[in-house]
Parts: sequence; C-alpha cells; structure tokens
Amino acid sequence: MSILSGMAQRTFKSTPQTDRENSRIRRRPIELQTENGFSIIRRCDLDEQIAQTGTEHCFVVRDPYGYELEINVSFSESAIAEAIRRSCGRLTFESAFWLTCAERHLADYLWENDDYPPDARITADRLTPDDIDLAQRCGIEDGNEDSTQLKSEPTFVGRRTFSPDDTSSRNGGRQPSPIRLLTENGYTIIRLCDIDHSITDGAERCHFRVANSRGQECDVTVHFDEALIKTIQELRKQRALALTSQYWAIMAEKYLAAHLWVEDQFPDRGELTFRRLSDDDLLLGAHWADERPGGFK
Repeated sequence: MSILSGMAQRTFKSTPQTDRENSRIRRRPIELQTENGFSIIRRCDLDEQIAQTGTEHCFVVRDPYGYELEINVSFSESAIAEAIRRSCGRLTFESAFWLTCAERHLADYLWENDDYPPDARITADRLTPDDIDLAQRCGIEDGNEDSTQLKSEPTFVGRRTFSPDDTSSRNGGRQPSPIRLLTENGYTIIRLCDIDHSITDGAERCHFRVANSRGQECDVTVHFDEALIKTIQELRKQRALALTSQYWAIMAEKYLAAHLWVEDQFPDRGELTFRRLSDDDLLLGAHWADERPGGFK
C-alpha cells in the first residue's frame, strides 16, 4: 500500500486514450487510483503547455465504467491564506504544494461521494490535517528565497531529504529518506520515527534529531506540559484527542523550529517542554481529526 494508504494508491498506469495520444514521445503519466474504482491523471502530465503551478488544477478522471471527465480543483481565498500562514509566509504559488493538495481533495471527494462533482469542479475551502502538515514542513521550494520575508518569526527554507551519506543510509539504504526541515538560521530537523519505526511520538514526548550549520548533532525530546494537554482536551467537544495523534508531532516540530530560531542553540540537555501554544494552534487541536471517513490517514 502506498502513502495514500486506505484510500488510494499511485500507480504507473494510463488510460488507452492516453497511450494512443502520447505513445510516440511522452512517458506514461502517473495515475492515482481510489479504492472505489476512480482513476485520476494530472492534466499537466498529458499536456506540457499546462502549468503545474498556481492554485487551480485540472485532472482527467475515469470512473469504474470507463467514462472520463475533466475536473477542475481550486482553493478558496481563505484556504490559500491559511496555507500561506501555516507555512510562515514562505509558501508561494509556484510550489508543488497546490497540485499535490488539489489531487488529494479530488481523490477524497470521489471516495466519499462515489460520483463526479457537480459542474466538474471542486473548491477546497478548508485545509485537512495532511494539508497543514505539508504546508508547515514544505514552506518554500528549495533555493527560492524571498528577500522581503520578515526575520522576526521562524521560517523554513524547504522540505528536503537526507543524502545517501547521512542517517537514512544506516540501514543499508533500504529505508526511504526522511523529511528534513531546514530553518533559515541553519538548523535541520528530522523526526526520529521516520528512521526508527520502533519510536512513537505523542503528547508525552516527541523525538527529533537536530543538526546545526557546523554539522554538530543533538537528539532532542519535546514534551508538552500536562496542563496544556488538559486544556486542549477540554476544548474538544467530541472525543478526546489521542495521545499518539500526529497533532503532537506537528506542534512539537513547529515549536522546536521556533525555539532554534530564537535561541540559536541546541536545547539544554536535549530536552524541551512547551507549556503554551498559540490561540490558532489551540483551536487546531480542538478540531483535529487524524482519521476522517474516506480521508487520508
């Protein structure tokens, strides 16, 4: 099962129509298949003149009966503003974030509704937990610096992977390279659970490996104060937030990056305890859902 486990998987397949139109010069496009029989191809993979950037994207969708329809997916102004804010202002309209998230929302819709959307159009008016995670960890495309960015808040240079010479190669290169978060002042952060699957992050502790610009490393454990955990649970109107929810790792990573930006040094003894979150992050915790019907896990 792929990273879209439980709902959809990406396979290197194409429709017969695609084969006929592109067999001479184009590689077969990647096809996303939902478990209820829909397949999705990015229109920009079929036509090089269609941009892969921007906040509106077109997809060719085929239903289980072989009928095909082009569907446009766009983002509302509020969703765009939320994504940019969650990335600390570093997400641009040139980022692949929008295409990836548009594809996710389309697959989610097809799974939940088992039918094409009215008018062959979907508008994503809010971000999912996966969208927020990607926005916070992605930020900006590698090497695309914004000289006007304010330096008063932590910002992240990009979503990168370790080279074969670093941590991911310790298991003989068989493990996927973990995501690396890079702060503007030269610290890199990876989640240790990405390289050691026996590690579980949660409200009590989240584990990270941090390296500075000089190559020095430090393993850091982030904790949340019991009173803070209780506050978030009290804000929730429905069931309690699982102590192993991905929410805690996302918040731990975000606030660890902020700490490194402000203090510009490793945490004392590799331990950090956070007792407060912003109002926005408390609100996010109040409404967080790790699993939604037909959604991404």
